[in-house]
Amino acid sequence: MFVLKNKTPFKYLRINRNSVFALCFVFLLLFANFRYNQPTQFRFSHSNVSGVCTLPDIDPFDEEIMKFNWHPDPVVCDDSPPFMYIDRKGFIHINTTTVKKLAVGDIHCSYQHVERHEDDDVIFKPEMYVTKPEYVDSDFIVARCRDRYKKVLYENLLINVNSRPVLESRNIRKESPDRMSVLILGIDSLSRNSAIRKLPKTMKYVEDVLGGITFKGFTKVGENTFPNLVPLLTGRKADPKELPHVFDEAYYDSMPLIHHNFSRAGYATLYAEDWPAFSTFNYAANGFKIQPSDHYIRPLYLAMKKLQPLTTSLDQVLLYLEDKNIKLKSSSLCFQGRLKHLMFLEYYKRFVDSYKNEAKFAFTWLNEISHDYSNFLEIADHDFVQFLTWLKMSGHLDNSVLVLISDHGSRSEAIRNTVAGRIEVRMPLLSVVLPGRFKQRHPDLIDTLLQNTKVITTPFDVHAFIADVLHNNFDQKPLSKKDGKLAREISLFRKIPKERTCTDAGIHELYCACFTSTRVNVSTAIVTEIARASITKINLLLARVKDKCAELTLSTIKDAQLIESNFKRVVEYEKFTLRNFIFQPEQDRRKYLILFKAAPSNALFEVTASVASDNAIDLGDILRTNKYRDQSKCMVDRLLRNYCLCV
Repeated sequence: MFVLKNKTPFKYLRINRNSVFALCFVFLLLFANFRYNQPTQFRFSHSNVSGVCTLPDIDPFDEEIMKFNWHPDPVVCDDSPPFMYIDRKGFIHINTTTVKKLAVGDIHCSYQHVERHEDDDVIFKPEMYVTKPEYVDSDFIVARCRDRYKKVLYENLLINVNSRPVLESRNIRKESPDRMSVLILGIDSLSRNSAIRKLPKTMKYVEDVLGGITFKGFTKVGENTFPNLVPLLTGRKADPKELPHVFDEAYYDSMPLIHHNFSRAGYATLYAEDWPAFSTFNYAANGFKIQPSDHYIRPLYLAMKKLQPLTTSLDQVLLYLEDKNIKLKSSSLCFQGRLKHLMFLEYYKRFVDSYKNEAKFAFTWLNEISHDYSNFLEIADHDFVQFLTWLKMSGHLDNSVLVLISDHGSRSEAIRNTVAGRIEVRMPLLSVVLPGRFKQRHPDLIDTLLQNTKVITTPFDVHAFIADVLHNNFDQKPLSKKDGKLAREISLFRKIPKERTCTDAGIHELYCACFTSTRVNVSTAIVTEIARASITKINLLLARVKDKCAELTLSTIKDAQLIESNFKRVVEYEKFTLRNFIFQPEQDRRKYLILFKAAPSNALFEVTASVASDNAIDLGDILRTNKYRDQSKCMVDRLLRNYCLCV
């Protein structure tokens, strides 16, 4: 017995040692995976930020990008009918149709004002029972209905815009062709190319119906949202050197937001940004002590969290599962039966409607639906079109400038580490819609805007553009230089020189997306091969009409340019991971721009071609650069007219 008693502890100790060793090994593997096996994220900088810029022309449907593109199913939220609603005039009602349909008798409905408490909390005020329609003097309320046993049958957040205090206490001016409103709709992490992929209906409506102008050279000036929105809203760099008084304080109240300029000029103002934990001025910061605008959406999202603390805390986890196509009972993009982005757009609509014909400035920014998982954005495509259609049909764009904008492209490592993704992350969306009467009065300014779509532009320039709208400043004076340099901030209404460089525009080498071109000897083998391949492609296009059009041959090559991205990998900016060590980033393909003449038509053609490492050629569109005049009079097809020499 004595021996057994002595052996048992040693046996127990030996088992424990093995368990401890195994446990330590598992923890070591987990640590190694967490520390060294993170998703690959390569960093690149531009090696020639002072060179003349050639804007990159990247296919929105590049095959490497399309590997990560998929179409989510439409999101259907819980469609339980509402017991209460607030009409457009701000009066609350009990929905008698719903009550009768559900055969609910003896119910009692009430609401609580949602009151902002500094910038990170809300208070629900005492309940007020509804006996008849009454005006709601709050932007957001918690609405509830109970049965005779006090059981809650309905609970939801309702949206209003309480404009009365603003209109009574301030001299809000009337909007007019000389005092235009500004309506900004911002969408996080959306490149111009991604907008073409994920918001095709929206972009078609903006450009084809509203006559919007989309800027192909719009470039970010910082890594994430904050350093791109600060220049947009203040005209200054998000840097303690340029905003020392702001960065020395606990709150951002002294940030010189352009909202305040509009407010002082007699405009009603709105600042709406969803996803409160990651809002621009609240992420790792305190936000605003005093509400930054007349109307402010943040209390709505804080109230969501207060009503449903568990589900709102799990939203990002659930959205991750949805991104992996794991079906859930209800999408995390919903709140109480409604898509959250629709609630956002409803608040926007109510603001615009409440101040109809009044001068107003609205800055809105959607984060959650696009920030981490870009594919979900297409869920909102139809809703954006409906919102824009409503703006147009209701006359809200008659005296308003509409700006659709983003801060950067997708920062997801999977997309960002492709060649196309490296460009897209640097080049966000910017589209501008101007009133029809403004276009008629200022055709020269429209020409300038169109020219500026083909040069580098930045959030600094958009700030100057918005300021010009505020001050009704449309005088096209020549650009002045200081110490021989162009100003960092140039309004989109001013002609921006084609020679503008990333350095001129205040774009750091990490964010410059410009390509540069170098002249190549026209007799180089690859150049000749590209020109001949282009002639072959043209003749294949003409093959079905060879009875009408002559076969073309290569006459001369007039010019050849090698187009390079100038991206160089910067290892010191990267965290070491096993994947970074094992895998290598995709290499840029060589691009050539070739100008050549064909015989016997003497047609001049321009083609851009990508060349892989094995010299495989991928031809882009072949564009005719001189007029065909009567050469193609026998041809009806618009495309073939460019190539056909009638026989």
